[in-house]
Amino acid sequence: MTRFLTYRTFMLLFLFGFLQFETRVSADTPAEVPPGKLVDVGGRKLHLYCTGKGSPTVILESGAGSFAIDWALVQPEVAKTTRVCSYDRAGYGWSDPGPEEDTVEQVTHDLETAMRSAGEHPPYVLVGQSIGGLFVRWYQHEHSQ
Repeated sequence: MTRFLTYRTFMLLFLFGFLQFETRVSADTPAEVPPGKLVDVGGRKLHLYCTGKGSPTVILESGAGSFAIDWALVQPEVAKTTRVCSYDRAGYGWSDPGPEEDTVEQVTHDLETAMRSAGEHPPYVLVGQSIGGLFVRWYQHEHSQ
């Protein structure tokens, strides 16, 4: 029993120290400047990063826990031939938190609103990675002609 308490005490102290370090680093480190722009989606902002020219516009939808920076190697290559946009879903990267946690309805509504607010226009080609595939399928379902 004593061994368990010692291990538990060690883990609690380690966790407390780690949290203190994280707080200190976060407070001392200036926030990075987002590569794209923050667009209004109804009282909160989403980070949207669009590059290239042409049509259709390719929208890159990240996987679970990911955000726009994960497309850093893909986006410049796609931008050589057409317009391409990546973005941070609500609560990820540089985007403000949303009212819900990544429901398909909320994500697709946010994406549509962000694209409209930024002046981006269809047609879109949607590319989804991991759970992003679910979001782009729902977007297509909601916006089919």
